[in-house]
Amino acid sequence: MPNWLKQYKWFAAGGFVLVIIISAIIVMQNVKHEPSASPSVPDEAAAHSSDRPQTVKKDEKAKEAEAIVIDLKGAVKQPGVYEMRAGDRVHHLLKKAGGTVKKAAEEQVNLAAVLQDGMVLYIPYEGEEAAPIPSESVASAADGGAGEMININTASSEELQEIPGVGPSKAESIITYREENGPFQTIEDITNVSGIGEKSFEKIKSSISVK
Repeated sequence: MPNWLKQYKWFAAGGFVLVIIISAIIVMQNVKHEPSASPSVPDEAAAHSSDRPQTVKKDEKAKEAEAIVIDLKGAVKQPGVYEMRAGDRVHHLLKKAGGTVKKAAEEQVNLAAVLQDGMVLYIPYEGEEAAPIPSESVASAADGGAGEMININTASSEELQEIPGVGPSKAESIITYREENGPFQTIEDITNVSGIGEKSFEKIKSSISVK
């Protein structure tokens, strides 16, 4: 066989082997760059994540619906406005406020009474009369109910006695004061009446008006 024919066979064989090697390299590179065979996992995770904001919003609304606001005054260590949870009782609120002071007439207060949203709770000092804790129907006045207030310029003695802590003697003192000095200009003026001081005013100011 001529030498040139032998050389041609060797070149042909070498070229064939080279083609096989190149093809194998290309196939291996394609395998490496193929995406993961489980694309459904990220999709499923994304689906779950899209539900989370709605769930969080529902939880926040539920918490807001459960929250109630109480105005605590009187013989307590930390009077003020407190945010409580629906169903909490008076003793829960007092605990949150640090408890009562030494001169508090705590025995006059129903510690087991259920708190109502928007209510004013006054803890009396010794010698004072405790205002009754409003029932649910009365407390609902803060949400747009009747919420009648006593006009101290026009109320009769019987009507004035509906004010927390005002008995017959104080009612007569209020009437005498306005007859001698004219109508009250502001609700704060009621502290000029004998027997009604700043502490009593804090207890009754949400129940009185001058118009």
